[in-house]
Amino acid sequence: MPGTLERASTRFDAIIVGAALGGLASAAILAHRGWRVAVIDPLARPGSKVGGVEVDGWWIDWGHRDGHGIGDLAFIPVFTTRAAEAAGVELHLRPFTGTSLRVHWLPEGRATELPADALIFGEGDAQARMRELCRFFGDVTEDLDAVAEETLSVWARLGAFDADEADRLIPVRMGDWLQRNVANPVVHRVILQQFECMPFTPAAETSVGRYAQFLQTVRGQAVIPDDPEVGGIAGVVAPFTRGLQRDGGEMWLGYKAVEIVTDEHQVTGVVVVNEANLVQLLEAPVVITDHPGWQLPELLDERMLPTGWLDAAKAVERYGSDGISWWAGLSRLPRRRSDGAVEDNSAPWQRILYGHNAIRECHGGFHFPSSFSSRSAPEGKHLLCVEMVASGEGGRRWRSFRDARQSIDMNLEYLRRYYSDLDECVEWSSYQYIAAPQYLSWYGKPVRRHPVAVSTIGGLYVASSSAETRGAWLDSECAAALAAIAQLEADRVAQPPARPGA
Repeated sequence: MPGTLERASTRFDAIIVGAALGGLASAAILAHRGWRVAVIDPLARPGSKVGGVEVDGWWIDWGHRDGHGIGDLAFIPVFTTRAAEAAGVELHLRPFTGTSLRVHWLPEGRATELPADALIFGEGDAQARMRELCRFFGDVTEDLDAVAEETLSVWARLGAFDADEADRLIPVRMGDWLQRNVANPVVHRVILQQFECMPFTPAAETSVGRYAQFLQTVRGQAVIPDDPEVGGIAGVVAPFTRGLQRDGGEMWLGYKAVEIVTDEHQVTGVVVVNEANLVQLLEAPVVITDHPGWQLPELLDERMLPTGWLDAAKAVERYGSDGISWWAGLSRLPRRRSDGAVEDNSAPWQRILYGHNAIRECHGGFHFPSSFSSRSAPEGKHLLCVEMVASGEGGRRWRSFRDARQSIDMNLEYLRRYYSDLDECVEWSSYQYIAAPQYLSWYGKPVRRHPVAVSTIGGLYVASSSAETRGAWLDSECAAALAAIAQLEADRVAQPPARPGA
């Protein structure tokens, strides 16, 4: 606990620096396998980059630290499920029951809905789904069948790349690839406009290889966390915390790691300080951190890192973006002005597209977390989140909170037109400002990420969303945790690490 002068246990089998999902999953798996594990984090509660914070009965997502791991509440838990099984923990997830995607087209202010089963990765009649997509995203009316068939063939080609070809195509931008491989500009518009809603914004900068990996990896039904004890995204974090504690892992919350200690290029421990900056040395031959790779030089001499490792990490960092949200506690759901009906959240994915060009740019969106997670709001109440996260090469960094607020306020002005009584429903509201970076801004971009293992330092691994994994969005941190542990187990019988530059 913060304020404690010293702890009895200072020798461990592994130390985990960071209590975000990547760190907690790594720790829970190792503890379940009998390792003595300690998790270090400067915050007073677990969750860090993907956690939620309870405020007067409302669970506010993304409220920890600096927002590196924020993402949608709904996700397909390919690697998260595998990590939970490896840790022996139960995830409380339920199917995502939204029936449509609602898109708001600005500045004209029209709203249209696309059936959820029309999305390209759904099941059923692929040709019929593609006709819906072409109508919706490409405004296609003439030669619909021909355009749908051509678009479907392009998607089939993207999904047919093998792993090696997908990896080779990571640096290739989708806009450039379409120009070289697809003659019909209407097909370009259908594909790129959908990308703006997924979101892979800016769509033209999406990596062809990353999207091919997405199609190969993301399988199954989207789910939402619905934990019996916590709300929102914390419902993904809490099970790993409970599993870690059940299996004897220690949580050093309120302690900050200031140095990873090495001897002859082998990890020997971590120096930590408490809130009074009093020092303790924790000893362990293994360290896993869920911090972004470019932050590793804050903990050790960057000259110890392999040639190119830090360059890859910094290339990812350049795609980082700020994020801003507006949260509101509602006494009830608002009424849509168009039909007078109370919002039923049948379209929980609500995206805002803005602009006058052929491809409208993603301008964030909004959702009601309380319609997903029963604990996101007090009983009988509702929670609204309006968000604005966008990125391009070099990312988006607002110069000030005032500039960030102007971006989100455009969305709020639209919501007050879309709903007839929004302000009457609001009990409280607040802006949330998240400094760059956050991983939606680099997930699909044409840049190679750093490896999970640091090959020049024995026992050091980076299990964060900035690492090279196949996990999508929220799922990426558990993918990195699984990769780190697999590499750790392989390294235990491997040769000593190479020297820097090898």
